[in-house]
Amino acid sequence: MKTSQFCFLVFALVSPCLILAQSPQLYPNDYLSPEFHASRRAALKEKISDKGMAVFFASQVRVRNNDITYQYAQSKNFYYLTGLDEPNAVLFLFKKPVTLLGKTGTEFIFLQNRDPLKELWTGKILGVDGYKEKSKMDNVFTNDKLNATTLPFAQIDSVYSLYRNEGIFGKYERREEPLTRMANLVDSLVVAQHKPISQRSTMLIMSKLRGIKQAEEIALIKKAAEISVLGHNDVMRAIKPGMKEFQAQAIMEYHFKNQGSEYTGYPSINGAAGNACVLHYITNQKEIQSGELLLSDCAAEYHGYSADVTRTVPANGKFSEAQKLIYEIVLQAQDAGIAACKAGLPFSGVDAASRAVVNAGLIKLGIAANEKEARKYFPHDTSHHLGLDVHDMGPRVLEAGVVLTVEPGIYIPAGSNCDKKWWDIGVRIEDDILVTQNTPINLSAGSPRTVAEIEKLTKGKSIFK
Repeated sequence: MKTSQFCFLVFALVSPCLILAQSPQLYPNDYLSPEFHASRRAALKEKISDKGMAVFFASQVRVRNNDITYQYAQSKNFYYLTGLDEPNAVLFLFKKPVTLLGKTGTEFIFLQNRDPLKELWTGKILGVDGYKEKSKMDNVFTNDKLNATTLPFAQIDSVYSLYRNEGIFGKYERREEPLTRMANLVDSLVVAQHKPISQRSTMLIMSKLRGIKQAEEIALIKKAAEISVLGHNDVMRAIKPGMKEFQAQAIMEYHFKNQGSEYTGYPSINGAAGNACVLHYITNQKEIQSGELLLSDCAAEYHGYSADVTRTVPANGKFSEAQKLIYEIVLQAQDAGIAACKAGLPFSGVDAASRAVVNAGLIKLGIAANEKEARKYFPHDTSHHLGLDVHDMGPRVLEAGVVLTVEPGIYIPAGSNCDKKWWDIGVRIEDDILVTQNTPINLSAGSPRTVAEIEKLTKGKSIFK
């Protein structure tokens, strides 16, 4: 064989491999791994009693209007333990092996079967084989197999679950859904067998597990925060008098979707002037005027994990003296709160550190006469845990791996008992902080926080300006 022919043959054999190796992923591949979910199930099983049974249901499908449903949102506890993003499923976990439907083990899941007609309308259903491949779980059954004789109630002494508080009992459904049937079945057996439900213990277990983030989770929260930062920074560049609040929201959410965020972490808040003094203002309809501040509390959710970021920006690119004074107090309060995000310190210490700065600042400016009065202008807590839920579960003493927000604010609505020059100033600065064994890490640090940095960025260029 000639050298040229040999080279051509080698290239012909190898080139398909090169093409495959170089071709981009058709879908994201940075979801939580099967090993992650398996480790979370193992950690939970360690914390229940020897004869305990943990029960976690998928979330229900919610109707928006008539026959149109909301985009499906899975129960966060269920997703944490299974990675399954489908309805009509239930997970059973045991500390010691039991036998169900001829299978022995400590983990059993019942889920919806494949349905070609349903898949024609709403997309592929994993089914038993698909979920086995995805999760590496062995004991997977269709949900029609769960009946009154399936569960080994005689062998268990307590039930670990939160299902009675999750709204999954469809008393007035037009037809009984599989989720409702399974929930009613389990609950009737619990009552008939006189098994105690350890709701408080379940909440404490899940709070401990979900509150300390694993490396895979931190990576997703960091990604959500970085996506959120892109939106906030572009709003700073794009803002100008005459912009509508909803246009700021549109810029934010464009960047979220453009970077692969499946949802916003929560309804986007974009409030100018007096609207910035409404903590969860989501109408977003006002035209933003020169001289007003825009408070934007918007963040992306990425693969189930939410960020939570707030910035406050002057519409004309320049803080007034009064706005600057209020802003600087909030910034100093946030710095104090972030400094308190250390392993071993109480969660409540973050609020105490931030609030002390706000109280002193408001009293010094004559806006408040005392700390009690200052509370009116800073009515919410400084922090909450962050993760699968934007207001997530977590411990009351900080540990390495905890992610929390630090978000002090000052809100002075018109009519407040202070000089009118302060009226309609609303400022909140919020970042997502990872607690470590050493210095806390600001996961959303890519968005400017200081007056000088923000005013500089408002002079930048945006595709929306």
